[in-house]
Amino acid sequence: MKVDHVGIEVQDLYAMELFYRRALGFEPAYRYVSRNTPGLRTVFLRRGGVSLELLERPRDEAFLARRAAAPDHLSLEVEDVDAEHARLAALALPGASLRPPRDTGDGYREAELRDPEGNVVELSVRIRPPPPIPVRGVIFDLDGTLVDSEEVYYEADRAVLARRGVTLTREDKRRYIGRGSLEMMIDVRSRHGLAESAADLLAEKNREYLALAGAGTRVYPEMRRLLDLVRARGVPVAVASGSSPVVLETLLDALDLASAFAAVVSAEQAGRGKPAPDVFLEAARRLGLPPQECLVVEDSPFGVEAAKRAFMSCIAVPYLLDAPLPDAFVMADLLFPEGMAGFDAAQAFAWIEARLAE
Repeated sequence: MKVDHVGIEVQDLYAMELFYRRALGFEPAYRYVSRNTPGLRTVFLRRGGVSLELLERPRDEAFLARRAAAPDHLSLEVEDVDAEHARLAALALPGASLRPPRDTGDGYREAELRDPEGNVVELSVRIRPPPPIPVRGVIFDLDGTLVDSEEVYYEADRAVLARRGVTLTREDKRRYIGRGSLEMMIDVRSRHGLAESAADLLAEKNREYLALAGAGTRVYPEMRRLLDLVRARGVPVAVASGSSPVVLETLLDALDLASAFAAVVSAEQAGRGKPAPDVFLEAARRLGLPPQECLVVEDSPFGVEAAKRAFMSCIAVPYLLDAPLPDAFVMADLLFPEGMAGFDAAQAFAWIEARLAE
């Protein structure tokens, strides 16, 4: 008998996975969304011979209080689950309880033993490979990922704030790259004590941006190639962006991209901006797909975090190449660390195609 894996119930799956990967060097083995337990999502991590399962599911305060005083479940690999269950049942251990063996959705045969204090020990053996999660849809970020628009946005923001006596440097602007336009204006208004509402500032910024965008915005050729390869394979695609709806509509029309997408979603239509997952979840909903079957293509750490919080796979092509890259890029499933200069559409598409649903 040997330890198979240790499972830990967590409240924030993204943050805890990031911690164990950064602090202890764990790497992802596979992810699983339960078909039988509503709301349960798990990530299996490995380092050497150690396997760690992080589980996130809806929990009430009473459970969290109980968990604080008790360890999480332990899983032991055995040769024959049913034989072990029969042996333990025959022992009739005082205060212990047994659940009959079952086949789990992620490929285990397992029985559950509870000790007299209620702690869970799983007796398990893998009977099938981990179930792959197929890619059925691709969601592109727009600014800095599909189109080279960040410099135009900077000029628009700079002009709007200059009229109010505020100097916006490129270094100032960097903190907002990857965030929603509305979130930026909310922060700028608060930071500088501006009288206008964030909505009014955003409307002025959008007008300024659209006046500049026609001459200053281009589609990244290699990213356009990836978009074309994905569409040619019959995979539905969406745009999910922090830009305002009017900007998305106008810009995609001007760049002859509007007809390429089955859904176009602004964070302003979805709820919270990145790094919250709202805009990606809404894009998946409009594509008619479960979130875990969507792949996100992103350039910012906020976007990568939002994608992983949505439990989506992610290809990351960083726009800002400061060394070291922000921790969130560790979470990308495929990372091009040199940014757009090192991005290869064929390589990215081969990675996607290997994961497409039949």
